[in-house]
Amino acid sequence: MMIGRRPLGVSVSVLFALTVLGSTVLEAQQTVSSRYRVLIPDFQPMNGEDDDFGKDLADELRDLIDDMLTHAAVDEDDIKDALKRFDLDMKDLNCILARQLAQQSNYQVVLCARYTGSKEAWQIQDIRFVDSATGETFEVDPVLSADKMEAQAAAQIVTSFERFVEQTRVAIFCSDYAASQQWESALQNCDRALELNPNANTSRYTRANVLRQMDEFEESLAEVQHLLERDPYHENALLLGGFLAINLENRELARGFYGRYLELDPLNASVRMTVAYDLAQEGDPLGGMEIIEAGVAVDADNIDFYEQLGNFAFAGAEQVRREQDGEVTAEVRELYGKAIAAYERVFEEKGAETLVSQLRNVSAAQLQLGNVDEAIAFAERAVASHPEEPSLRAIQAEALKESGQVTEAVAALASIEEIDPNWPNLHLRMGSWLIEAGRVAEAVPILQTAVERGSSPDQAGDMIFSRAYAVYVQPTQKNYPRFIELIRLAKNFNVSTQAKETYDFWHAFSLYSRGIQLQPVPETVDSANRTLPMFQEALALFQRGKGYADRTASINFQQFMDATGTYIEIQEAVIARAERNR
Repeated sequence: MMIGRRPLGVSVSVLFALTVLGSTVLEAQQTVSSRYRVLIPDFQPMNGEDDDFGKDLADELRDLIDDMLTHAAVDEDDIKDALKRFDLDMKDLNCILARQLAQQSNYQVVLCARYTGSKEAWQIQDIRFVDSATGETFEVDPVLSADKMEAQAAAQIVTSFERFVEQTRVAIFCSDYAASQQWESALQNCDRALELNPNANTSRYTRANVLRQMDEFEESLAEVQHLLERDPYHENALLLGGFLAINLENRELARGFYGRYLELDPLNASVRMTVAYDLAQEGDPLGGMEIIEAGVAVDADNIDFYEQLGNFAFAGAEQVRREQDGEVTAEVRELYGKAIAAYERVFEEKGAETLVSQLRNVSAAQLQLGNVDEAIAFAERAVASHPEEPSLRAIQAEALKESGQVTEAVAALASIEEIDPNWPNLHLRMGSWLIEAGRVAEAVPILQTAVERGSSPDQAGDMIFSRAYAVYVQPTQKNYPRFIELIRLAKNFNVSTQAKETYDFWHAFSLYSRGIQLQPVPETVDSANRTLPMFQEALALFQRGKGYADRTASINFQQFMDATGTYIEIQEAVIARAERNR
């Protein structure tokens, strides 16, 4: 038969559980100076032997305990009265039921034991003192006795009980010093408590937590693991172990601690989500995802689980992709797929109440997977449900651009201006996409708008210059005329001195190189007349671009100046000779 037990209290907040130092050693009303009530049931024979010895020994112990300043034995009649409430007799009161009765009756300590043997030689075994509030036990070595020697046996047990009292006193100091953040004093008292009773889980947990506060994470974790060997489901120890394992970068161990913790109450969605969130916040979104997936398995209709599952799977995919230098591996694809499926479930359930960030993540994940059409289709649905959200139009534009629909992509970006005219880099992005598509002339007025609204002229000019240089100068097949055309557009922006020097130098280089391309062999007066202005303009531009050349070690500026001057002299000589020969 079970007497009603106080249920285990599962902490809702991991942080709360980690900051409450030393769970209750004794009930709240207990202090070092109070008299604690000790329940001593009649000791029971183990193999059906005569029970008189057990009754007499219990009576002797009640008398001795009652003489203590700190403890008082529960009277035998009071025990029997308490048992009547549960339709039990003293002979039914084994140690387990005695602990339950103590909890119900607010008795702070249980002293119980069993015995075996004969009247001439009794062996008293399983002697233990139990804190009824915590279930913590103080175990005592077996004691030998015989009939008519109950007083001596009781005195021997009370000697051990006095060590238990000392251990309890020191354990309270251990907890109190920890609560007041006096870490060194707390450790001293915790160590003494554990020396007196190595099985004192409360003191061991408090010691572990004190070590955590002192940033001794490895030693703290060792204490937690020691504690869990005795009590595998110690709630706060599991939470503390998870915290320590994360900080020691042992994610698998952390997941194990948290997983075991959740086995205590697998249907508690609030605790599950709190633990999963804390894991993710500490840099392990995949661990959080696993915990939520286990929650989905037991509560498939909890839409909050799907929200967290999507968040953690997406964050996990991003994390793994970064670790793989941006490669979309099979693992990354699986994680993005989980995120998409979870978010889709949320969108179906919540519609317009779905968080914008979650909707945006779906299209972003589809783009990472290369599913451009799916990204566009979902973005259209998301924009329809949240028409005033610019970030959704931005991801829609990104998907359209990736599909090659630049005109539609730019239009999607342009629609943001009606919602949020101050959307960051809106016109720069539009201009960049048009330039990338080779539509530079269309990009210029858009970039001019960007500058008018506060963007840097250098940003606008560099977009044109960088694209022109990469496409028309850098490749083996040059197109200097097109580069010259575009660099003139870039120079229309009121750029900084350094940018202007850069543009002037490469403008000069392109004119110089184009002039060389146009020279026939042998030279003609027509070619000289055509190329002389190019070389003359190049010379002036080289001079204005000297600052850039001086900053660039690979450029021999004087060589360009000399060569350009030589070509000018050659063209002038050809033209002069032709005039003399008329």
